[in-house]
Parts: sequence; C-alpha cells; structure tokens
Amino acid sequence: MTKRNLIVAVNESDYIERLAEYIRHTSFGGSWQLTAFTNAAALRSFIRSGYPVDMLVAQPAMLDELGDLPGHPPTAAIVEHYGQSREERELLQYQPLPQLLQAMTSLYAAGGKQLMKPAVHGKGPAVVAVYSASGGTGKTTLSMHLAKHAGIAGLHSFYLNLEQWNVSLLADGMPGDEDFARLLYAMQSGADNGAAAVLANRKRYPSYSLDALAPSNNPDERLSLGADLAKKLIGAITAAGEYGLVIVDLDTRMDDMHVGAFEACDAVLWLTTPNAASRRKNKLAAGYAERKFGAAFTGQQRKFRFVQIGGTMNESAFADGGGRSDGSPGFGGGGEIDERAVRPDAVLPFVAEWACGDSTSGTGAMAPHYRGAVDALMRKLGIL
Repeated sequence: MTKRNLIVAVNESDYIERLAEYIRHTSFGGSWQLTAFTNAAALRSFIRSGYPVDMLVAQPAMLDELGDLPGHPPTAAIVEHYGQSREERELLQYQPLPQLLQAMTSLYAAGGKQLMKPAVHGKGPAVVAVYSASGGTGKTTLSMHLAKHAGIAGLHSFYLNLEQWNVSLLADGMPGDEDFARLLYAMQSGADNGAAAVLANRKRYPSYSLDALAPSNNPDERLSLGADLAKKLIGAITAAGEYGLVIVDLDTRMDDMHVGAFEACDAVLWLTTPNAASRRKNKLAAGYAERKFGAAFTGQQRKFRFVQIGGTMNESAFADGGGRSDGSPGFGGGGEIDERAVRPDAVLPFVAEWACGDSTSGTGAMAPHYRGAVDALMRKLGIL
C-alpha cells in the first residue's frame, strides 16, 4: 500500500522526535510517511520543489510563510490553544498523540473540509452538568471521559469542578490553588471581565484533554457560591469563546448553587445505580429540591437525563418512583418521578477494576465497553 505523505512543521525538535517515534511503532506508520521540519525556510523550499504533500500540519508562523499551496492539500494549524491562528482548522499540539493522530486522520478523510476547532459562534458550546445525590457513582470519571471523547472529536473542553472537596486533578500536581479565588473575586468585582478572568486563571491539562481551574485548597470558596454567581461563572466560561464543551462536575449536595448550575446548563446527567440506598438518596434530594426551590428546580426538569451505572435499561432509576398521568418529564409533588423518567435514558457499565484504583484517569484503557457507552451517550445528547 502506498503511504500518504504527512508534513509536520513545528519549532520544537524534541516534539518531532516523540511524534516520529510514536508513528514508527503504531499502525499509523503503516499508512503515513512523516516528513518533519523545524525551520520555516526548509519547509518552504520543500513545498516549492514539488514534493508530494497529502496533508500539512504546521505552526501558524510557518503556515504564514507558505502562501497558497499547489493542489490545496488538507491543512491545519497546530496550536497551543484554539483561536491562535487564522486557519479554519486547528489541532491542539499538546494532547495525547493517539488523539492528535486520530484528528489528523479525520481531517484527511474529510478532504480538509472538517472544522476541527469548536464552533464558538451562535448558540455557543454545549454545557453539561454531572450530578448524583449518592457518592461513588462515578461523576468525575464520567466527566473526564466526556472531555476525552470531545477532544478526540476536535472539541476543546473546559472542566469546572464545583465539589466542596475537589481532588479531581491533584495527580498532575499543577500549582494554582488560588486561581479559583482570584476568578471569583473578578466575577464579584462588578467589572464585565469574567471571560478574561477565566482565560487568565485556567490551566491546561493535556493528559485529561481539557482546561480547568486548579483545585482550590479552601472549600469555603465553593460554599460561597449561590445560584446567581454559579450562573455567572458558567456564563463567563462559555463567553471565553474557546470551548466546544463545558462540563460541570457537581457534588452530592442540593443547594442554591446546584439550582443555578442546572439553569445554566443545556443538560444535566443525573447518575443513579441499581443500589436501593443510592436510589433512595436521589429521590430524597429531588423531593427536597422541589419543596425548597419550587419552580426554580422543577423548571429545569426537561434537562434531566438519568444515567444508570450498571444494571439494564429495564431497571427503575428510582426505587419507589411514582407516576404522573400527563406524560410530561420530570418530578411530581414530593419528588415523585413520572413514568418516562423511571426508565434510565442511558446505562453505563460498572467497571469493577476502577473500584480499587484511580478511576479518574480519563483513559479507561481497561474498559473499552465504558468508552463505547460514553460515546453513544454523547451522540444521543447531540454533543458529537
């Protein structure tokens, strides 16, 4: 089989070495021949000499020196963050190599017509909250997988952890435990600079394929959030203009902040399990929210998507859910669940190995069935 010619041009020679080494030892190397450059003049000379180019990926400065290319091969800018170049198609340079190469393959298959960066106009990014009143259901695990799948599809994700005890990204050891406080101060200062404050305080986590705020060491900052500030915070992230997906990871509480977050989101993935105690906790939380917050909570019912961890689609999402005769989705008086909501909207497999290890890695290398189920869920939601 004739190999296609992939041209990659970046300034960092060590990056080229890692990329070439990875290609040589994967199936990608069976179909692509890599030619790499770290010098714009050498790249320009190569192109003008008429060597075949099936796909070109280069840093913005190098692309600017080339001008129009003969044959118009699929071309993308390789960037540190979306919006860094004038190219229609952008690929993140610092992401796991399997995802980068898969994105390149998708770009080539689409003939260069696929928009690889997120659409940041019109409605804006998809905003999804992940919630459960029961601990240990895998909210953070699902959140990380949502970001991972979005990255594979070319969507840049922002992960917002609003748990009181946030340890989701501590394994990366990245400094910045005051970033959340600085962002909240900027949001409360009255100046209309929320989006700029998000961009100034975010951190990039390449191993998770997402941007996020470094975990705060002060849980009171999370407890200070009310409905209005939560909505303003999520709105600032979406207004930053760089994200195709915003994931809001909520803790098991049910307070004003949760209701505000529900309102700011397009969908709420409400996680349940077949366990009777877990079901009961979720039902109690729903009943409490309806009594305390009234229409502010019930008005968000149409966004709830019940995702069951383990079991089958035929199992009730809540153990003693009631029913409503009008067929409308959501909760009835006292937290009763209508007939539609009794059935889970989706089921994700329970991965026993993760119960004994680090389930927040976001890779799921040992559980392709979980990754496949997450992919199907995202397509059902319309994110992919």
